[in-house]
Amino acid sequence: MRKNRIFVTGAAGCVGSNLVKKLAEDPNNIITILIHKGKWHPFLNGLNINVFYGDIRSRNDVLKAMQGCEFVYQVAGVVSYNKIDNKYMFTTHVNGVRNILEIAKELKVKKVVVTASTAGIGIPENKKFPLNEESQFDFKKYKKIMYMYSKHLTINICKEFADLGLNISIISPTTIYGKGDISMHIGKVVKKIKEEKIKYAPPGGNAVVSIEDTVSAHILVMKKGEKGENYIIANEFISYLDMFNKITILFKAKKIKKTLPVWILPICKIAFGLIEDILLKLGKKPLLSPSSINFSFKYRYFDSSKIRNKLGWKPKVSFEETMQNAIRFYKENNLI
Repeated sequence: MRKNRIFVTGAAGCVGSNLVKKLAEDPNNIITILIHKGKWHPFLNGLNINVFYGDIRSRNDVLKAMQGCEFVYQVAGVVSYNKIDNKYMFTTHVNGVRNILEIAKELKVKKVVVTASTAGIGIPENKKFPLNEESQFDFKKYKKIMYMYSKHLTINICKEFADLGLNISIISPTTIYGKGDISMHIGKVVKKIKEEKIKYAPPGGNAVVSIEDTVSAHILVMKKGEKGENYIIANEFISYLDMFNKITILFKAKKIKKTLPVWILPICKIAFGLIEDILLKLGKKPLLSPSSINFSFKYRYFDSSKIRNKLGWKPKVSFEETMQNAIRFYKENNLI
């Protein structure tokens, strides 16, 4: 049987490692990964994969690693709302992605799937009207928030290369939960809930998707995704109060009964903005940024009907189940 030669970036992260692990289950897949030197993920242990160390921002690294591959998953990215990471995010999500796509076109790969984010689409004004793939990005509001702006540019670059003839599709996940969060992006909050250090929940909400359903969406889009199309993946809409309390149940921790009052938001933004500016001069990251606080007071809901109706994606793992898997992973790796 013919082998599938697959190239994956970002394999040391949650999405990339889970994706590689799943792809490796098929003996017909020959997988090559490109990761930073010194970075690894336990899910990669024991897998029959080709490993290249490098950076997607280096054209030479990408060209060397991608040779001979026919299918490309560009998963590598930087998740941060801290100003200190702005340059890193821009060069990764813009320069790095452009490197991947230019070389994929040069090498005549058959298909590319790029992981973007719903952050690159925006934030709904009203929770009753979730955004979709056609929603207009509000440059006036979000251009200075580098994670959002750079992910929006990622989407635009992908469409640019689709117009140039590259067979490329885009996935924009909402917030991903589940096993493999080795960097503790979500785990930091989970740990604080376990330790009963969170007394109030933010008054907003989020669309969530499990890592298992995220991986299945990537594989589906590689098989069926149309050229130049972006696909939002989301399963459930959930308020932060409900979310936090679903986690307290799993830990048998004290229930969180109240949300923060809306009037406190401007005060928090000013205070944490000042803290961020001070820490930025010291080369340090704040625990919370003004942007992340601001978003926790909003309802980041997104419409995933496009991938469901056009490609037949059916998320199967509930928030509770994927959080059980995540907590097991955190415990097994001594993270909480």
